[in-house]
Amino acid sequence: MIVAIIVLFSTGIQAQNTREAIQNTKQILTGKKMLERDVKELAAFSAKVTAFKRFYDARNKAEANRLKASMVKDMVREVRQSETKAKKARREVTQSTREVISERKEISENKKDSRRTTYDRRDDKRDMARDRANLRDDKRDRRDDVRDLKQQIARAERQAKILKGLQSYNFAFGENDLLKARIYKKMITDFEDTMKADVAATRIELQEDRREAKEDRRERRDDRNERNEKDTNRKRWRN
Repeated sequence: MIVAIIVLFSTGIQAQNTREAIQNTKQILTGKKMLERDVKELAAFSAKVTAFKRFYDARNKAEANRLKASMVKDMVREVRQSETKAKKARREVTQSTREVISERKEISENKKDSRRTTYDRRDDKRDMARDRANLRDDKRDRRDDVRDLKQQIARAERQAKILKGLQSYNFAFGENDLLKARIYKKMITDFEDTMKADVAATRIELQEDRREAKEDRRERRDDRNERNEKDTNRKRWRN
């Protein structure tokens, strides 16, 4: 009975490890593509902002509004992408939460396994210390994911608010229009700042995904070692 329980638990851990490996690879590939795309889109948007400022300073109403309309189209795309990124960030929080739960279950099972057997207590202590270190890593990863989600939602909401204001506004440079024009000009540069923050966040998230993948590889190696130890103990029980 005890052997059957250990086998079932080990099989569950292996399945979880396989899912994590696939998810880690997918996250890193997605992050790379997203970063490359965001950098290009930011460069193109910033070029439009620079040109817009020249026409703004020259009080060229027609060209300023032409560029504003072009940037609004870019903003629509960015808001849509930010909403997609927020959904992705929610999935990553769910995934990291599952990993914390899985690690806690593994620690609990290892405690029970340690009480069942009398073989090599030093190995049991070493395994427990390793599992607790893995749990700390998983908790940190979840905190990072929760932080990333909150920041992504805040950026998406800020972008949507700016877009809503600019869609219905056209620049004018009459004496009574300049105060409002300055406000909306700042909204354009504020949107550019959210795109810069988004690129920086994507870079950080990619670094975190790579670190998490490395930690998960170490955890899978540790789990294999623990399974080998359990296999050895089962053979001893049978003999």
